Amino acid sequence: MTEIRFGVSLGTWTDGPALLTAAREAERQGFDVVTVADHLGHAAPFTTLAAAAAVTSRIRLRTYVLDAYFWNPALLAREAATLDLLSGGRLELGVGAGHMRHEHLDAGLPFPDVDERWAHTAAVVADVRRRLAAGHIPAPVQHSIPIMIAAMGERGLRMAAEHADAVGLAGGLQVPGRRAGSMTLADTVLTDARVQLVHDVAAAHGRSPELDVLLQQVVVDAEPEQAAAAAAREVAEQGMDWLTPELLLDTPFVLYAASPEEAAAELLQRAERWGVRSWSTHAPWGAALARVAAAMPDQG
Repeated sequence: MTEIRFGVSLGTWTDGPALLTAAREAERQGFDVVTVADHLGHAAPFTTLAAAAAVTSRIRLRTYVLDAYFWNPALLAREAATLDLLSGGRLELGVGAGHMRHEHLDAGLPFPDVDERWAHTAAVVADVRRRLAAGHIPAPVQHSIPIMIAAMGERGLRMAAEHADAVGLAGGLQVPGRRAGSMTLADTVLTDARVQLVHDVAAAHGRSPELDVLLQQVVVDAEPEQAAAAAAREVAEQGMDWLTPELLLDTPFVLYAASPEEAAAELLQRAERWGVRSWSTHAPWGAALARVAAAMPDQG
């Protein structure tokens, strides 16, 4: 792949062989990163990535992203160091503040307001960094394991810009006036403002973190207007009528194009506008994004 990086989730699978096949296929397709989420009702992230590491040799391994309330910093540092060691130094540690209240309740964990959750996340990240830098046993291969912090709200992005090696822009925002968990996507104007916030805060601290955008959908075999209309109809049937075709055509968190070449050109325009050098997506859209990556012109 080019210097622009591409990632894909390992997604859902029915058994061990299916997981191993997904990991091998992601590496075969040329992806730079595989990602695993951290939710109750899903497979454990470090165990899943360790299995992926055992059947791959190059692809990097990212938690996308850990719920900071699920992890004690000492135990998280141990998990991170162990996986980095076993994988030959391929871990990217993604962390977030958590947004699923029902998962916290199920696990008997607190779910305070967003400011407190981000303060807690900052403390967890700082403690993990300290432990890994202080002669941790086992010792990770990487001198400093890269840490991604994913957010879209201002509080989280400020923290990410100040502390993370990579800032994950997932695009999701709570819909005002709707029940918790009702999510919309940031439009272009809001993305401009949030990315500028990241750049400004990072520059004030003498930092320049990588930006990763999570593409919620990738369609490269239909005209954008047709793809947006179809997606809007599908989500409207699920009650999400606020995800209109107009928003889906405007937001940078989906990618619609008539061909992989047109999609690659679109990503290059977004890279120039926002400084994004890393793009990832969910498993169902991995094959499409792999085609886009293959169509990228040489960036060297």
